[in-house]
Amino acid sequence: FCGVLGYIPAATSEDVELAVEAARKALTRNKGKDWSKASGAVRARYLRAIAAKVTERKSELANLEAIDCGKPLDEAAWDMDDVAGCFEYYADLAEGLDAKQKAPLSLPLDTFKGYVLKEPIGVVGLITPWNYPLLMAVWKVAPALAAGCTAILKPSELASVTCLELADICREVGLPPGVLNILTGLGTEAGAPLASHPHVDKIVFTGSTATGSNIMTSAAKLVKVSPSVIVSFS
Repeated sequence: FCGVLGYIPAATSEDVELAVEAARKALTRNKGKDWSKASGAVRARYLRAIAAKVTERKSELANLEAIDCGKPLDEAAWDMDDVAGCFEYYADLAEGLDAKQKAPLSLPLDTFKGYVLKEPIGVVGLITPWNYPLLMAVWKVAPALAAGCTAILKPSELASVTCLELADICREVGLPPGVLNILTGLGTEAGAPLASHPHVDKIVFTGSTATGSNIMTSAAKLVKVSPSVIVSFS
């Protein structure tokens, strides 16, 4: 293939503001009943519907992935199988959360009762690299959605096409608006404002050590949950 595959938007800090606003609205819409306070079984149905669509569009997605990031077509096809499997896996875990809610704690005093209540962290920012574009994105997106969080995904500007296709799939299955938001663009113009945004409750990152250090610094200033994963490709 030689030529232009397509064009992707270059998100700005203003776009980050819009995405964060959409994610926060989705978190609390209908008093949270649409997503964050919905049962795990409800969220699992959406995750399984996404998995089914990925499987249905496997050939198309694999071709786009191979063209966009340069990996062999067979490997890209395997990645799509893993993407669907990841959504299925976290759908099962989402359902499992229902049985664990308000699990009683054993306390030594009869006059006290305790239980465990699992709640979503809130709005999470997800920043992902170029070499497994959709798969590494889904490793972050699927567990976040399963837990009831809303998410903002910023894929690598070097390979964003299949992540944008994921947005279309989410719309197709009726995922509530604002639950998953995807920003494409440069790290300095989109990733940095996302990492430092005061209304993003957690940042998850995979990429270079230098960028990870900057993200941790931004997260620490706001005492938000720091990056979960840092991998150096240098």
